[in-house]
Amino acid sequence: MEFLRFLALVAAWGFMWRWVVKNRGSWNLVYSNIVGAAGGFVVGIVVLSITLSLFPGENKPKAKSPDAPVVQETVPAKPTAELLPEAEPVVAVQAPAPVSDNLPAYIASEPQNEPSPPESALLPNFSKRLPASTLEKDFKDNVGHDFATLRRLAGSNPNADKSLMASMICEPLIKSAMRFSASTVISSARNASSQRFKDQTYTITSTASARNMLGDDVSYRFDCSVQQVDGNDVGKAAWRLLDLKLKKTDS
Repeated sequence: MEFLRFLALVAAWGFMWRWVVKNRGSWNLVYSNIVGAAGGFVVGIVVLSITLSLFPGENKPKAKSPDAPVVQETVPAKPTAELLPEAEPVVAVQAPAPVSDNLPAYIASEPQNEPSPPESALLPNFSKRLPASTLEKDFKDNVGHDFATLRRLAGSNPNADKSLMASMICEPLIKSAMRFSASTVISSARNASSQRFKDQTYTITSTASARNMLGDDVSYRFDCSVQQVDGNDVGKAAWRLLDLKLKKTDS
């Protein structure tokens, strides 16, 4: 193929050279030969480029001879533990807590009812406006798969620790207490603390901020106490709000 390309280059070069000399008109013979040689070389390069694009060269790797001896390198045996792939990090899931008589009983306090001046982000007498209970089914449909994942990790043990679920349940309750719920920002669950009581009752403590009527963001420390009821039946499981305390933090 390379030889044929060379012949095409020489043929195009010579043909163009001859054509220029033959049709030189008023040019003298020396000048027409120079122009014909240069022009023919350019045409030959163009023809060579066309043949390279139409018939590309085949650069195939040479096949190994079937009779060639195969040399296998001996690798020293490694312990079985080193041959196994590195295990991905697994998030530790806390095992369901067993029944314990050491859990304290929850004691409800007086509801927090107070007026709400413009510098406060809370609704006036917000405790009377809060929902009494929330169905897990409705809550799961609103927040997506995160709550369903926590429900699955907790398992069917009625005594499992469900503090993370309680923390998620408290979020919409806290927003319901704010004058402008859309502006409410609740701290991450990693920064929250929880206290567990008997009968699947939890108190979640953390911070949240919301906007007041003056356009300023006000920070609050909250204590949200909720209890799971009918927890064994996924379709009927619900959480009851026992208490919600909000106290303005020092800015």
